[in-house]
This record gives sequence, C-alpha cells and structure tokens, in this order.
Amino acid sequence: MTIRRQYSLPNCTLILEGLSDPNATPSGQLDPRPLMTILVNAQCHFPGQDYLLEGGRDFFESLVSAVSRHAQESLSQVSHPKLDGAQPAMVQLEKVEDKNLHQLTQLAAAEKEQGQSLQIDLTTVQLFDLVEAIDQFLADGRTLPDINVGIEPVSKRYRKAEIPMTQRAAPAAVGMTSLVLAAVALFFVPVPELSETQLTITEETPSEEEQATEPSPTPTRSPTTELEAALQSEITDPTEVRFLQRSLYKKVNQAWQDWGEAYQTLSYRVSVGRDGEIIGYKPINNTDVDADEDTPLPELLYTPTEDNQEAIASFRVVFNRTGVLQVSPWLGYQGEPGFGPEMTDSELISDLNEELRETLSDRWEGSEMTREKLAYRVGVTEEGIIADYEPTNQSGWDYVEETPLEELLNPEAAGIGSEGLVPKEPLAQFRVVLWPNGSLEVDPLP
Repeated sequence: MTIRRQYSLPNCTLILEGLSDPNATPSGQLDPRPLMTILVNAQCHFPGQDYLLEGGRDFFESLVSAVSRHAQESLSQVSHPKLDGAQPAMVQLEKVEDKNLHQLTQLAAAEKEQGQSLQIDLTTVQLFDLVEAIDQFLADGRTLPDINVGIEPVSKRYRKAEIPMTQRAAPAAVGMTSLVLAAVALFFVPVPELSETQLTITEETPSEEEQATEPSPTPTRSPTTELEAALQSEITDPTEVRFLQRSLYKKVNQAWQDWGEAYQTLSYRVSVGRDGEIIGYKPINNTDVDADEDTPLPELLYTPTEDNQEAIASFRVVFNRTGVLQVSPWLGYQGEPGFGPEMTDSELISDLNEELRETLSDRWEGSEMTREKLAYRVGVTEEGIIADYEPTNQSGWDYVEETPLEELLNPEAAGIGSEGLVPKEPLAQFRVVLWPNGSLEVDPLP
C-alpha cells in the first residue's frame, strides 16, 4: 500500500511517499492512518521557486540531520566537528557570510566524491518554514518513527573561549536573522511524550490512552468547549484548511502590534469556524494561562450567540518573542490543498490577464518602504473582480498595505463569506509581482 504524507508551510513543503504495513495499525486505534515504515521518495519544495530537492531515504535523513544541526549551531554558536576522512553528507546547510542567506547543498548519491551538487540560497523565512516542516515530521509518530535527529552534545574542547553573555548576545541583536534562527533551533529539543496540554502540530489525533486518561483542562478565560469537540467535528478538507490557515494568519498578524514586548514564546491551540472567526483557544506547551494578554487573541475572540455544533478547524499558533508568527494546521494537511473551483477557458483567462494588468497598473506607483519585490497569487472572477489573493513571499505579507490589492478585494463576488472561505465560483489564478519602482508582472498560473 502506497501512502503519502505532506507537511506544508507558506514557504516550504515536504512530501513523503512510502509503503505501509496494514497490520501495524492496532484495532481500535483512534488515528486511522497506516504506519509508514518504508520511504520510497522525499521531496522538498519552496513555493514560487523552480528548484526541487528530491531523493530517497539517505537524502531525507541527511536533510533532517543537516537542518537540525544548522539550527543548533546557529543557537549555540558552536560548530559540530567534522571527523577526519568522513565522507561529505548528501545534504549540507551553511550560513552565507555577510548575507541573510543560508546555502542548502544536495550532492548526488553517486557523485559525492566528485563534489557535483545542487545549491540553493534560502532566505531566513524559507529556512524557518523548513525547520517547522521537519519539526512536524519529527512529531508525527505514524511516519517513519525510526528516524531521529541524532545530534549529540559537542565536547567542551570544541568550544570557543568563554565570552561574557552580554557580548555574545550583542551580535544577535544586530539583525533579525540571528534572532529568528535562535527561535527555530528551539524546535529541535527531544520530542516529549505528548499530552493534552503539550501537543505539537502533526497529522496525529490524540492517542487512545490520552483519550481514556484526559487530565482536567487548564483554566482559561476563553471558551474551550469547541476545542474539546474538535476531534468529532474537525474540518479536514485540505483546501478549506489552507484558506482558514491563511485567514487566521492574516487576522492575527495584522492585530499583533506589541510583539516586541513579549518576554517568551507563547503557543496556543486555536479553533476557528468555517467563516474564519476565532471561537476558542487555550495555551499549550507550558504557556502561562494569563499570557494571552500579550497577544491579540482575546480581542479577536468571537463568542457565538447560539450554541451550535458547526465544524471547526484547529491550528497551532505560536507568537515567537522574535516577532515571527507561526500558524500551522493542528492535524496537518490530509491531502494537497487547492484554490477552489478554477477557470479553464484559456481565451477568457487571457482577457482577464490583460484586464488585471491594466487595473493594477493604474493603481500601483511603487513603494519606498521596501526594496524587495512583492509577490502574490491573485484569483479573479469572470467579471474581472479580485476575489482572493495570497502573498507568496514574506515581503508580500509585510507590505501588503502598500499595494492596491486589499482595496480592490471583493470576496463576496466569488461566494466567499459566512458559509465558508473557499470560493464557490471558478476563479482565474494569476501570479502578480509588484516591484518597488512601480513596474509589475502579471501572468496566469500554470
């Protein structure tokens, strides 16, 4: 039996294909997914980019090890020694000096000694999502459970001379890159046994034992009844989950104004209704009950006027003290997310392409706020109305208010509203790039 597991973040996607043993799932197991024990193929893709990393088990184990090692080294500032005579790893990850980039290198299995390779420069945001995707895999007990990080502490003889903490902290304060890498490295502590109050984002549902011995819920000022019912009425359609994830990220990111005042990383399980409204949340991973005052969650909480049993989607929301917001599906993606109904009339799509270009050209004059391109996916109705858009790079998120997209957005034109965020009308999908100098690119998505 061939099975497929996917771990998706906005800027990175891991796809694993393998074989399962149908006898490995015990009778009565709450998680119906088969246990993947043999990896056939692994892919690592960064949306919006042409390159694709791909290989078998050796490649994937090397990728997990390289990313974990790089994150730990970035946090500790201590390099793991390379043994004399050791063969080069199939996947290598190194910081590009004097640049906020990280070079990921894949050596072909038969060409490691010749040094032939594929090299990719990752931004810090791409690296962050790669770390998170691997963290999701490591927390997934139903997928290749025999693969571990396996990085041992470094001997003291490899450490640099002791430097006062204040001096060691100073360089990290210079740029966001060092701060973000310090945060992502925290994901690679050993994965503990999961409990109701210490769940991390995976495709897993709680184990049968946890259901039988569920501890008393942690007190909180916010409604949690919807969260406890999630396993019975959870939205699992990957496309709908993706739209809800993006909506939640947008809503929380816009409201999180005081991130610089956070004294620790705060983690929550957040449930949203089909319309994207936050209807419940509770702290996880030892987050203090009262810490929600440092987040926008209380002000974004919607209390239904009626007691209903509508389906919900649950997400892990992490407010990193570095200012980086993470929103991940609580149960992962159970399939490949799409964009909803899509238009297929090529002649109409061509006409809409020119119409969209003219509309944006009339309103986009460039921006002095950024030197980076702003990249988006834009969905347009048959009438040429922008009903949906999604940033496809971090600058697109950071400077979306500089663009005319939000002003032109009309979700109702595609049936997006209180009954769901997935478009009900077919949309033509376009790649839009807005450059700071006022130029732009508009092309149909393949």
